[in-house]
Parts: sequence; C-alpha cells; structure tokens
Amino acid sequence: MTYKAKPRRPFITRLLFAFLASFAVLAVCTKSSFLYPMNDWVDVNCFFTVGRGILHGLTPYKDLYEQKGPLVYFLFALAGMVSESSYLGVYLLEGLFYGWFMYLGGRIAETLSGMKNAFWLSVPVLAVLVPLTPAFSHGASAEEFFLPVLALGLLTVLKAMREKRPITDSQGFGLGLCASAALWTKYTFCGLFAGLALAVIIWYLFTKRAKLLLRLIGFFLLGCLALSAAVVGWFTLKGAVSDLWQAYFVDNLAQYSKNIRGGQYDAPLPNLLNNLPWSIPGVLGLAWLTVYLKKYGWEAMASWLGAAGLFVFTYWSGRRYPYYALVLAVFAPLGLGAAGALIGFLTKNVKPRIMAAVSIAFSCACLLAGPWVCLQVSQNTYLMEVRKEDMPPYRFAEIIRESDDRTLLNYGFLDGGFYLAAGVQPSERFFCTLNIDLPEMEASLKESIEQGKTAFVITRSRKLRNSKVYQLIDEASLEFEGRTWDYYLYRRNNLAEPTQAPGRRKN
Repeated sequence: MTYKAKPRRPFITRLLFAFLASFAVLAVCTKSSFLYPMNDWVDVNCFFTVGRGILHGLTPYKDLYEQKGPLVYFLFALAGMVSESSYLGVYLLEGLFYGWFMYLGGRIAETLSGMKNAFWLSVPVLAVLVPLTPAFSHGASAEEFFLPVLALGLLTVLKAMREKRPITDSQGFGLGLCASAALWTKYTFCGLFAGLALAVIIWYLFTKRAKLLLRLIGFFLLGCLALSAAVVGWFTLKGAVSDLWQAYFVDNLAQYSKNIRGGQYDAPLPNLLNNLPWSIPGVLGLAWLTVYLKKYGWEAMASWLGAAGLFVFTYWSGRRYPYYALVLAVFAPLGLGAAGALIGFLTKNVKPRIMAAVSIAFSCACLLAGPWVCLQVSQNTYLMEVRKEDMPPYRFAEIIRESDDRTLLNYGFLDGGFYLAAGVQPSERFFCTLNIDLPEMEASLKESIEQGKTAFVITRSRKLRNSKVYQLIDEASLEFEGRTWDYYLYRRNNLAEPTQAPGRRKN
C-alpha cells in the first residue's frame, strides 16, 4: 500500500486573504488610513509621540512620561521608521496585526466547528464585525493591536484540547511569550492568560498529566522570562528601570483608577451591549460550547475562564472607556465556529467541491462588499470630509514652522497630534496633560508655563488667563467624539514674530 502524504494547508493563501481583507476594511474604518487627514485620537498621538521619541534617543517614562506598557511604544517606533510625518506606518501595522487576528479567528472557528470551509466563511465576516463597533474607536488602540496575541493564546489551548493532546514545549514557550507581552503592553490583558492557565492546570490534573504539567509550566515561565528579560535589559541599558517601575506600575496602580477625568461612560455590561456585532457571536459561542458540554467540555471551561479573567482584569480599575471592551472581541470566533458547525450539519450531503466553491465565492463577495458597508456604517468616516490644512494641528504647524525656536507644549489635554504636525520632539518630560492626578506632572507643567520654557503652547477649551509670558496668536475648532473643541495657540512674548505670519482667524 502506497502512503500518500497529506497536502499542506494553503497557509500563505489564507494569510494573504486575511491581510487583503484587513487592509481593505481598515482603509475605511481607522483614522490612521491614507483616506483621512490624520488620526485625531489623543491616545494614538501619545503613543506615536513616544514612539518617535525613541527613534531620536529619548526613553519612555524617563524622558517622555506616558502610561502604557513599553511594547506599545516600541510598536509605534516601528511605525515611525516607516514615516515620522504621517500615520502611514501606523496604518500598515494595523493592517498586519488585524489580518493576523482574522487569520487566527478563522482558525479558531475551523478548529471548533470541524468544518473544512469554516475559515473562508468566518474571516470576511470577522473583518467587518469588529471595526464597525464603538469599541474600535478611532483605530490603533493598544486593544486592537493585541487582539492577535490574545487569539493566538486562545487558539493554542483550544486546539490542544480539541485534539486531546498535551500542549507542546514550543507552544508552552509561546504562551509564556504571549502572557509576558500582555504584561508589558497593558497588564489588564493578562486576564485571558490567567483564565487559560487555570483551565490548563485543571485539564492536565484531571487527565492525569501532572508530570507533563510541570514541564509545561517550566517552558511557559521560560517564555515569560525571555521577553521580560529583553524589556528590562533595554531599560537597564538606558538607565531607566526605576522610571519604568514608577510610571508603569506604581503610578498606574496608585493614580489611574482614582481619576475619571475623561468623563463617565457606560458600565461594563452596557458597554458590551454597544458592541453587538461581535458581542452577540461571542456570547452565542460560549453558550454553544456549554450546551454541547459532552463534546466541548474542556473547551467550554477554557473559554469561560478566559472570558471571565479578561473581563475582570479589564474593568477592575473602575475605568470603562468604550475601547476597553475591544479585547473581548477575541471570543467572536467562537460564535462563528458555532455557525460553521450548523452550516456543516445542514450541508453534509452537499459535495465538498461545491461547498468549497460556494465558500470561496462568499468570501470574495464579502471582500468586495466589506469596504462599502464600512463606508456606510463606520463612525469615523465624517473626518474624511475635512481638509488636512483645516485640522488645528496642521494649521498651527504653519505658524510654528516659521519660527527658529519650535519648542512646543501640549498643555491641559492629551496629545492632540501637534508634535507630529509641527515635526518636533517634545522638550519637556511631561509633554501633555494625562488622565491622572500626579502632583509631579501638575507642578512640572505649571512651571513650564510660568517660566516660558517652550516657544509655543497649545491649549484646548481653556485659555491661559492673565499670562505675562505668552500671547494668543491663533485659534481653531475641531469636532471630536460628537463635540466641538476649541484650540488655542500661544507664542512666547520674547519670540520674534515672523515677517509674514498668517493672520489670526477662527473656523
């Protein structure tokens, strides 16, 4: 009897399809896209300012104070290597990361459903479900970038349980890398891996794999140690380990949850109800695994514990910004798996070739229709109609660039993209006002204003009252998240005025 090798799955074809769908949909849905004048979300601009700062020898926390984990800034430094004057690099990274998420999501649906064509049916649907929801926000959130890492951890565990085999050494190491990446990106992301770890421990003990469990834990910890050592080592070389510890851990834990300066938002459960396109598939997927407990008992346990861990870790601080919920979209592929299983049952008598052709045709149709649907529904498309030169950051940049001294301070609000538009690096460690009540930050910003440390100061919604150091030279308005904001540009009094300075005007 001649043995025929099993043909390899078309990994490259699937991955390229996921990337194509990702870039097509995100071209419309993320403000980092080339179709938009800029990404005006303050969080993204904070990340990008610190990321670009790294390229100019500045160190996060030590030279530029911000609150997210260091991996976020390294990622945006990569984006800056593509372009420091636009969001092109950010868009490219978004497309790659979201494409990986869709690929892994399709694999989860395929693994659970046991249906050959579940991948092709799931990916184009998943492509549209997530970016059209409020949790996607303006695009390029840390939550969005971390979706493929969460999906990889979930797929690794569920696939091992479905195949009734132990997790391999390399997979254990990979799970450790993923958990460590969560720690150094935003430690609330660790909730999924905490839940999965508990599920795996229970699974191994009940299936009498205690000896293998110790080996798995060893490789998992090795993965955690490898990435953590690289991060700590980098900050050690920069002489900034204490700054990393103070800003990312101490200040976040002590201050961040106490200040809700950004306003009140929906509680966690109503927040999920605002994101029905992916929360419904997620809930239905969890319910489906539970209903078929005899078949999916271990997978149901892992999914529920992972979801519970991620939910609790995400909202434990008391903060509940809309984009926080986005990480829970990692469970949407469970519902797509349930749909795949149902379709497989209903079409069990259909010839495989016909079913494959129908699935691919469906995928291609969705790929073509996806951007059009997003153009009709996305909450971000209003900004496409605004000219770049009418955006306050680029309007003010025209004035700032005419000065020999272009030092700038973004005062009283988070980074609005003014550093990027003006093409300058912050000269102050506290380069903007963050959403924490940190006495050191407030004192530093006040001192900078009083002493006129920067040539220009930009404020939002409030003016500098009775300032003897700065004079108002321009103002502009911008609609952001349903509200019109007024921005004010101040120039230091002793700064020479350009011969042909643009006249002051207001939109």
